[in-house]
Amino acid sequence: MRRPRPLHSARSASSARPQRARLRACVALPIALCAALPLAAHAGPYPDKPITLVVPFGAGGITDLVARATGKALAEQLGQSVVVENRPGAGGNIAADFVRRARPDGYTLMFATVGVLAVNPHTEVKVNFDSARDFTYVSLVGSTPHLLVVNADLPAANLPDLIRLARAKPDSISVGTAGVGSSPYQGMRVLQDVAKLEFLHVPFKSGAESVTNVVSGQVNMTFEATPQVMPFVTSGKLRALAVANPRRLSTAPQVPSTAELGFPSLVSGSVAGLIGPAGLDPAVVSKLNAAVATAVANPRFRDTLVAQGTEPMASSPEQFRKMIGEENRRWSVLLGADTKAR
Repeated sequence: MRRPRPLHSARSASSARPQRARLRACVALPIALCAALPLAAHAGPYPDKPITLVVPFGAGGITDLVARATGKALAEQLGQSVVVENRPGAGGNIAADFVRRARPDGYTLMFATVGVLAVNPHTEVKVNFDSARDFTYVSLVGSTPHLLVVNADLPAANLPDLIRLARAKPDSISVGTAGVGSSPYQGMRVLQDVAKLEFLHVPFKSGAESVTNVVSGQVNMTFEATPQVMPFVTSGKLRALAVANPRRLSTAPQVPSTAELGFPSLVSGSVAGLIGPAGLDPAVVSKLNAAVATAVANPRFRDTLVAQGTEPMASSPEQFRKMIGEENRRWSVLLGADTKAR
């Protein structure tokens, strides 16, 4: 009589194991695909949720005002709300570091100034970012020339008077700014360089706070945009000595330009644009760039910026990146002594 074959021989058990593994894999595959379906279904066309626009300075300053106007225009173009979030401190470095570490999905952007990106790396304040490596450039948005204003009690009727006063007493004339690297800080440093003098730097959280302190007499002078200072110039609390620009401004036609006064290289202002973390999807960058270009071409948006003393200007991502690179090199030379001293 033939002996019955064992139901589970060593050989059959061995061959069954790969079969069971394949079976488990086949069962698991549909489950994994099903689990992924809700994620894929949620990921709609960009943007499908609110966007955060980080501003590196406090509320009320010209950067904040232009950023808010830009956020509103972008919301209209993209069909999603844009939430402006002020993250002041360290001359804009806190905001830049926050955006650098953000997820590169297009939902965290920054309204960045040239000062933060190209000046800060060459100052005494430590930065935790590399402007060339850590950000995706989207587009320029606007350029805001500065007025050089002093408290009405300062015995300086014009720019030459101010220069003589500052040279006579080095470090005695105080300059309020929105912090190291901010655009008013840049104006101060350029004036120091071209006139060969030294001011006393007094940093604040925003340009608005700086202007308030010049009006009250706590500091002597500042560089700021026309909307921030002209009401006080008109009331007699501030005196406008010059517009730090090659030509006069339509918003302050009575104020001479620095070029007229013999200082053509004394140019100061806030140039700002839109950036995001490194690694943004090119399709997202393209959509954001197109939205900025459309906004800048809109007469209503342009009028809003012009009323704030800002010239609207769009660009390609490459043009914006190139500008930052050029400014980086310029400020590396201008602040070279500071960099070596650190």
